[in-house]
Amino acid sequence: MSETVVVKELTKHYGNIIAVDKVTFHVYEGEIFSLVGPNGAGKTTTVEILECLRRPTSGLAMVLGFDVVKEEEKIKRRIGVMPQDFNAFERLTVLENVELIARIYGVKPNLQSLLEELGLWHVRKRRFMELSGGMKRRVGICMALVNDPELLFLDEPTTGLDPQGRKECWDVIRKLKKMGKTVFLTTHYMEEVEKLSDRAAIIVNGKIKAIDKVDELINTHGGGVKVCVKGGSEVERLMRNLTRNFRHEEEGRIVGVFSNKQEALKAVLQLYNLNEECRVEVIEPNMNDVFLRLVGGRIDERGELV
Repeated sequence: MSETVVVKELTKHYGNIIAVDKVTFHVYEGEIFSLVGPNGAGKTTTVEILECLRRPTSGLAMVLGFDVVKEEEKIKRRIGVMPQDFNAFERLTVLENVELIARIYGVKPNLQSLLEELGLWHVRKRRFMELSGGMKRRVGICMALVNDPELLFLDEPTTGLDPQGRKECWDVIRKLKKMGKTVFLTTHYMEEVEKLSDRAAIIVNGKIKAIDKVDELINTHGGGVKVCVKGGSEVERLMRNLTRNFRHEEEGRIVGVFSNKQEALKAVLQLYNLNEECRVEVIEPNMNDVFLRLVGGRIDERGELV
């Protein structure tokens, strides 16, 4: 599998502030890769270096085989970008906005096909200002696709959207992968990472804390699968025999933590064999648990570390 993005020891200083601190990662062709972290973590700075909008202080960054410092024009022709603060011309229609970008690039794509692919053809004559937040992001992605790029950078594409708008945007991003595009996503939403990403890197204070396939991050850093049950002394003795990671919680709940789902399900079966009437709940770890264990905090809806 070829590498679309290669970053080694990438660093960016703003005076005495280190925005990106010796970051190293790579992105494979055809995958959705997420750089996830709170506001101020270095996500946008990293992406803007890869988009050739900022110059690194030191380190190496290659995009589609080209150096971001020495070959920026070659990179810009082959990437698509939707920035975090994306907006379009409010009084132009959807079609007019997309046509404008096509003229800027000097290309003549099949606009009807592109708009239909992203579910925008039926609103092509509506002015941008009349669209919902989710539809506006679709227009932004459509404009980023006009030059038929191999790689798309989507910086916080669903920030500020309601749950429905966010899910609609996820559908569009999944479609980009089916179209054969490589997608580089930045986000502070852990659920978004789980729903969309093949691999993810957690970045905090300009440093990468962990990077891997999403399932592997959860398996390695999620803290295990919890089996929660209410029961008497027999249930407690069984749970103690099944796992060393055992504790009591409020309202008489007993919680055992297992290293993987298979071990947890074996425990559930034994609990039901002991007492068919016991109530058992299995809680699998997720990216929120990964972030909490690696960083010691959570990211709120606004993207702030708490």
